[in-house]
Amino acid sequence: MRIAVVGAGIAGLAVALGCELAGHEVTVYEKSETVGGRMKTLQEHGHTVDAGFHVLHTAYPTVRRWIDLEALNAKAMDNCTVSIHPERGRRRLLGDALRSPQYMLPTLRSVGVSDGVRFLKWRMTTRASDLERSLDTSSPSISEGLRSRNFRPSTQRVLRSLFAGITLDPSLNERFSFADFTWSAMAHGKMVVPRQGIQAVPLQLARRLKAGTVRCNTQATSVSASSVTTADGVEEYDCVVLATPQHVTHRLLPAAADDHPLQERLTSTVVFQAKAPPFKRARLLLNEQWGAPGHSVLHVHVPTNLHPSDDGTHLVVATLVGPEAAHPDVHAVAIELEQWFGSQVKDWRHLCNTTVRYALPHQDPEHHGRLVQELLVDGVYLVGDHRAHPSVQGALASAERFLTHIGLQIPPAVNG
Repeated sequence: MRIAVVGAGIAGLAVALGCELAGHEVTVYEKSETVGGRMKTLQEHGHTVDAGFHVLHTAYPTVRRWIDLEALNAKAMDNCTVSIHPERGRRRLLGDALRSPQYMLPTLRSVGVSDGVRFLKWRMTTRASDLERSLDTSSPSISEGLRSRNFRPSTQRVLRSLFAGITLDPSLNERFSFADFTWSAMAHGKMVVPRQGIQAVPLQLARRLKAGTVRCNTQATSVSASSVTTADGVEEYDCVVLATPQHVTHRLLPAAADDHPLQERLTSTVVFQAKAPPFKRARLLLNEQWGAPGHSVLHVHVPTNLHPSDDGTHLVVATLVGPEAAHPDVHAVAIELEQWFGSQVKDWRHLCNTTVRYALPHQDPEHHGRLVQELLVDGVYLVGDHRAHPSVQGALASAERFLTHIGLQIPPAVNG
């Protein structure tokens, strides 16, 4: 069977690899000059910089099936998150005491005994054997769900910042069941960062494909159940798979548009180079005052705490979401970070900005289920995170659904 895959992100590459391993002839169309889609890594002045903030969750079952984690030379973030109240200069640690008992007392000091018990109860509801089970039932929004759990306002501020970063949705209208899913993933796996950046993940899949399978710099202008049109003409296929981001899918196949308006989830990072790191542990530093006037930085991380740079300098990456991310104001970000880290920020060199448009899909908050029901629209198969939920697990699960639907087996796991 001749199969066309439009889009060389992680879902499209998994579809292509699964089909090729089963003996089918596959062509992947990719408008960019390289594969990976939104999992993109840049080289800036000798430094490896991800476009947007990325970690890879080792608890995701699909990741263990498709990705050789050991080959990524990835290192794990700490099993905790630290928050900062910039105006007060206070920092608080929230850790997983079941996996890292040394964080139990610091966490209790940060949130109090009552919220500590609430965290423990939430943690105990998670199951490593089925991270996605909460997605099977309807749930309120994340904003409503956090309020219903009766966390103290100070704890809710930390959690709101955490989940705004995960969903890239400042309104936190994403379903709370998705927060449960991500909470489970954090509880039962590690958040790792590949040595060569997040694009090393899709590149690993692409290297397993036959030479010539992926046609980069080739944009599909239209698709049908049996054809793909590019600037070079129309090519016929037995099967066409659209593996593009949500907004591109809606443009190429309007019938796939949801009943609710498409909403852009936008993120940017402002990257600085520093002689010394502002903190030395591999942790995310969340802004408890995020969203207040003058507080546009959602969180800061220092990737060189995990993977030291060749020249001994450090990268300090500030993440923005929402309207402030559309046009990052480097000067304003630097001034804000002076409140976090003091005068050392004046000596930092601005390295670059990254911006990712439509970085995650938007779904109807009333939707529930692990996958969007429709796999086939106007004869075209749809895969990608917008056909499941906004995560690597969701993207790969959508690819696996397609392979199973056409009678192919999922390739043997590369990680046991």
